[in-house]
Amino acid sequence: MARVAGTVVEVRDGRAVVECEAQAASCGACSSGRGCSWRRAAGTRRLEVAAAHPEGTLQPGETVELAIDDGRLLAAAARLYLPPLAGLLLGPAALRLAGLDAGLAPLVAAVVGLLAGMLVARRWSLQGAPVAVRRP
Repeated sequence: MARVAGTVVEVRDGRAVVECEAQAASCGACSSGRGCSWRRAAGTRRLEVAAAHPEGTLQPGETVELAIDDGRLLAAAARLYLPPLAGLLLGPAALRLAGLDAGLAPLVAAVVGLLAGMLVARRWSLQGAPVAVRRP
C-alpha cells in the first residue's frame, strides 16, 4: 500500500479536504513543487475524503494518513498514461487503414488522437481512486 501523510485543512458538507505532504521518498518533482503530469492533470495535492470516521469526525488541523492499494494506484496510472498513447498510435493507424496516409495527414491524425486521449485521461483521472483514511 502506498501511504502519505496529510493535514485536514477544512471540513464542509460532510467532506474533509486533506492537503497531502510531499514525502522524502517521492520523486523530487513533487517535493520541488513542479509536480508530475498526474499532479498537473488532477490539480493540487489536495484530496477530498469523507469526514465521517469510526473514531469521530475529522477536524481542521488534524493529521491523517491516506493509503491506497498498489493495484488501484497502478490502475489509476494506466488510466492517466494509456489513453494519450493509444490516441497517438491509433490516429495514424486509422488513416492508414482508410488509405488516406499521404502528406501531413498522419501527423495531424496523431496530434488529434493524442489530444483526444488526453481529454479522456483527464476525465478518468478526475474520478480518482478509493483512498483509506487513518489517524496515526
